Amino acid sequence: MKVRVIFYLAAIIAFIPVILMGEVSVKVKNISFIDGYKTNQVNGYGLVVGLQGTGDSKSILTKNSLKNLLSSMGLQDTEPVTKNTASVIISATVPPNLRIGEKIDVYVSSMGDAKSLAGGVLVQSSLKGGDGMVYAVAQGRISLPVTDNTRNSIKTSGIIAGGGVVERDIKPEFIFKTADDKDCIYLVISKWDYSTADKLIKALRERLSNSEISLGENGKISITIDDTISLTEFISSIEDIEIVPELKAIVVVNEKDGTIVTGGNVTISEAMVSRKGMTIQIDNSNKRYSASVLSDSSTVKDLVDSLNAVGANTEDIISILKALKDSGALHADLIVK
Repeated sequence: MKVRVIFYLAAIIAFIPVILMGEVSVKVKNISFIDGYKTNQVNGYGLVVGLQGTGDSKSILTKNSLKNLLSSMGLQDTEPVTKNTASVIISATVPPNLRIGEKIDVYVSSMGDAKSLAGGVLVQSSLKGGDGMVYAVAQGRISLPVTDNTRNSIKTSGIIAGGGVVERDIKPEFIFKTADDKDCIYLVISKWDYSTADKLIKALRERLSNSEISLGENGKISITIDDTISLTEFISSIEDIEIVPELKAIVVVNEKDGTIVTGGNVTISEAMVSRKGMTIQIDNSNKRYSASVLSDSSTVKDLVDSLNAVGANTEDIISILKALKDSGALHADLIVK
């Protein structure tokens, strides 16, 4: 007997793309990072001026800040009007090895009752790190995000591209000492996995014959520095090593555009799925059932391809994947966005 799955759908037939992440070799620098090389977050407080009556109307903080700003310029105004001014929080991310004078993007967000920051200009403001030190200053005209729906677009948060200027060098500390007083660096895997760590350690030992490689308690891979070559060449040789990382079984579904991405060895155990609008027709028989039987070790791609062939829409496929995950038949993490 031949079993055919048939869908009766009122919606237009849509193709749901499936993207498979296969096993490929990748460079170490794309799956790990050197401990100590990290981005740094800075933030600060400031005033945005030049608004067209859309600023803070009731904020005492804005009024006092404006008075202090005018006072620092040698001007006195006991009751400044704040409708063209808004108090904002400024934030930015500073990458490692950034030098004095380099520019970074800064993000500006209203903290009062301002209706819009459109057309506003940020007055020069300091940005501090977690240690309380000033690392950058920012000022400039604010650009608001552009969306198709202007009615629902956010107007109280924007960006100043290149509006921050670095005022202090950030020198990452990435060379440490081992228990026997040798210089070393620590390699950290971005998404920890013991199988990937094992492959990486074996590849490092094969390439770096003059270095001692070991796995630390917190998952960091210790690599003693080879002093027979320059530090730049040593680190570069580590970053260029290629391995095949272990992929975790995962299925990511984008509800908006219907894209499905599967990674790792994703399988489906034997299961029965029942969904409104779906029937099974058995040749040479008049019987119809609102169910479909999936054989053991079927893949998500096989399932989605079959459902695509009969015109299943995104909602149907996502509902089936969720049901399979809840029943334990889908052997992977399911992430729906």
